[in-house]
Amino acid sequence: MLGALIMALLVPRGSGEELDPDNPAPEGTKAIASILRDQGVEVRRVTRSTDAAAAPAGSTLLVVNPQLLGNEQLDRLAGSLSDLVLVAPDLFTVSALAPSLTPAGVVRARTAEPGCSDPDASAAGPVRAGGHLYQLQSDHSGAAATLCYADDRRPDTASVVVTTGARRVTVIGQEDLLTNEFLAEDGNAALGLRLLGRQNSLVWYLPDPLEANPGQQTPLSWTDLLPTWVGWVTAQLVITVLVAMIWRARRMGRLVREPLPVVVRAAETQEGRARLYRQSRARGRAAATLRTAILRRLATRLSAPAGTTPEQVVRLVTAVTGQPEADVHRTLLGPAPASDHELVALADELDALVHALSAASGPSGTPQLTAQTNEHVPAERESLS
Repeated sequence: MLGALIMALLVPRGSGEELDPDNPAPEGTKAIASILRDQGVEVRRVTRSTDAAAAPAGSTLLVVNPQLLGNEQLDRLAGSLSDLVLVAPDLFTVSALAPSLTPAGVVRARTAEPGCSDPDASAAGPVRAGGHLYQLQSDHSGAAATLCYADDRRPDTASVVVTTGARRVTVIGQEDLLTNEFLAEDGNAALGLRLLGRQNSLVWYLPDPLEANPGQQTPLSWTDLLPTWVGWVTAQLVITVLVAMIWRARRMGRLVREPLPVVVRAAETQEGRARLYRQSRARGRAAATLRTAILRRLATRLSAPAGTTPEQVVRLVTAVTGQPEADVHRTLLGPAPASDHELVALADELDALVHALSAASGPSGTPQLTAQTNEHVPAERESLS
């Protein structure tokens, strides 16, 4: 566990995007970007079309994921003075940046020989080809074009096309040859390094899909991302809920007395309450209820006046029964029991205390004072009155 955590902290992390020069994953391109930097090529990663179009003459502008480009972004790149390298461009990108070419379909990946006179392809030898294929326009005229790594069944189509005119534009139809996963196979590294390292400066452009109009871009709110019908559906649901509430609302009227369906005996209520105490382990609450009931019964038996405190009742009971005051105080006002066994023992002690008070009473039911404590009772009763 500790080793995995250390490895996660030490391993460098990239953005996770495909063909990202900072991504070390198999689909990333950090390996070729690192080699280019080691060879003295300045590699600068940008995500805005304005920064990409600002690449100066004498530099190379690499455009990956060109299908994310809009018309405004393509127009900016078309005005750039740097050499272009396009990776798997679609029809709109080719029409704007390499108008002499047109897409010719997609085939499965394969290893192919250059089959052309381009020095970079000839030096690299066989590479991972296939993918997107391109061919020259039927009415092509003007810039010279070289088709390399042609398809076996259609020699007029190729995976790599180099056009030279006002500037050099290279179209790569197989993006795998630049990725970390396939860079070490065949001549992929050699071709990628020669195409991207022709100049001392390389601008690596990863288009931002949220770029609308740099300079006048306004942030989108979550409501802008919702379909237009969401507001109408929400309003209809609110109206439906309100109608249902009015329909099912209770009409307030006069109170009507209803007889109880059954008669519950007091003993059943008491037993149910005791089960609830036991289920919730409320021993303190149960003990307090028992002690309060016994204190009231003892105060009534002793004819104690109103306002008599529990401590005074303890002293009266001690005076009548002759039991030690500490034992009576612990029974009536002691701490809460810590277990069910202690709670049952407390109930027995309270019942025994009531019986002791009854035994100390005379035939008329009035408590009889013992000889040892007879002189303390008048003073106690005076203090209660």
